Amino acid sequence: GSLLGKMLRIDVAGNPPNGYAIPPTNPVFPVAGALPEIWSFGLRNPWRWSFDRQSGDLWAGDVGQSAWEEIDKIVSGGNYGWRQREGAHCYNPATGCQTAGLIDPVAEYAHTASRCAVTGGHVYRGNVISALRGKYLYGDYCTGEIWSIPTTSGSFTPQLLLDSPYLIASF
Repeated sequence: GSLLGKMLRIDVAGNPPNGYAIPPTNPVFPVAGALPEIWSFGLRNPWRWSFDRQSGDLWAGDVGQSAWEEIDKIVSGGNYGWRQREGAHCYNPATGCQTAGLIDPVAEYAHTASRCAVTGGHVYRGNVISALRGKYLYGDYCTGEIWSIPTTSGSFTPQLLLDSPYLIASF
């Protein structure tokens, strides 16, 4: 019944009384009172998200509460676990949280070495830096670090690209 912590999908070309339409392919949640605008849920604070221009995949940086930042590949009907988990770690409760049916982050990092808040980025599809082609680029607001992860393999090990002096709020 709440739009908080969700990714929404609406059709702004529609013109019903609320000013938009609900795409008929939105997931239907078997929960009383679930709002039809909801595309996915269990997110704490998605900070910058983008579509891969080639695959159409939706990528998001999700800012954690106090210990973990995460990168998610957002899918229709997906549950990313917030408020039970922060990243892939129990949050509420601190141990023994429910994990069945939850989607793990593609990548995550802890609040260590002054890291504090993920800034979601983009999948690089340019031709200038061939080594980055097809990789998702993202950063940390507090440290200015910028990382990449591959988007097509099962091993999403982050690679640090740059440790800049900037507060990265957007790409």
